[in-house]
Amino acid sequence: MKFNSFIACTMKRAAIITALVLLGLPAAFGESAKQAVQPEISANGLVKHAVQKELDDNGSGVHMMYRLRKQTPERTETREYLETSAGTVGRLIAINDQPLTPDQQQKEAQRLQHFVSDPSAWRDRQKKQKEDADRVRKMVGALPDAFNYTYDATEVGPSGEQLARLTFKPNPNFDPPTRELRVYTGMEGKMWIDIAAERLVRLDAHLVSDVDFGWGILGKLNRGGSFEIQQQRIAGDRWETTRTVLNFDGKALLIKSIHIKETETLMDFRRIPDKLTLAEGVDMLQKYNPAQDTVAQELTNKQPRGGSSPQR
Repeated sequence: MKFNSFIACTMKRAAIITALVLLGLPAAFGESAKQAVQPEISANGLVKHAVQKELDDNGSGVHMMYRLRKQTPERTETREYLETSAGTVGRLIAINDQPLTPDQQQKEAQRLQHFVSDPSAWRDRQKKQKEDADRVRKMVGALPDAFNYTYDATEVGPSGEQLARLTFKPNPNFDPPTRELRVYTGMEGKMWIDIAAERLVRLDAHLVSDVDFGWGILGKLNRGGSFEIQQQRIAGDRWETTRTVLNFDGKALLIKSIHIKETETLMDFRRIPDKLTLAEGVDMLQKYNPAQDTVAQELTNKQPRGGSSPQR
């Protein structure tokens, strides 16, 4: 799901989540920070190395099945995703932490089967995914030039790894070549990088000024918006974003108001065969029964009922 999970089907998600999840970033960190210990490389140089690894990481051909839980003030949705050779396909399995009704299950089954029976529908989906993924790669690639980074401190990660904590502010010499990249001109915050692995592991950022954005539609994000992204190693050299928290207000087409308060959590990663056709993947999703999944039940039982947004 590397950088391609972070794709939205609506303007809110395509313009914001994808544009921010792009920074694709491990879950828990040591609370105590030590005096800054700078690696033998500039802060911008370390970011450049980390970004290049993000761009080069194709998951080593490892395919996974995993669960995504999305919380908004209106509702909570849980989906099961599966990576095939033809792309990633997902199935809605719960709403507000309650299993789907028989009618909802039937509609999901029909939606998935439509992709198998109508190749053109799946090609259209693949095209949109590729377009978004290409935009994300451009935004990720611009990170070293868009900001000026400074070493702040070092922290110890959950497995004892050394994390460099950096602060960043907009680079006044950066001239955004696309509307999507304009979001960087009003953004500052902190970034954590695994020094040994040279991988991005966490990002906390906020908007210090109003900014325009693109992604196929014009709009503006208001000053004060914030987001948090975390990433961790899930298998071998495969890293994945596991948590995204967004809090933004703005306008689309300078008329329609945008209010985004959303948390996405990825969990329960499981290795699956690396060569699955779309039809085989859909069949696996159709046969998957969350009611018989012990892990799923344990996770569901720990989650609060209803669709309220988590406290921040």
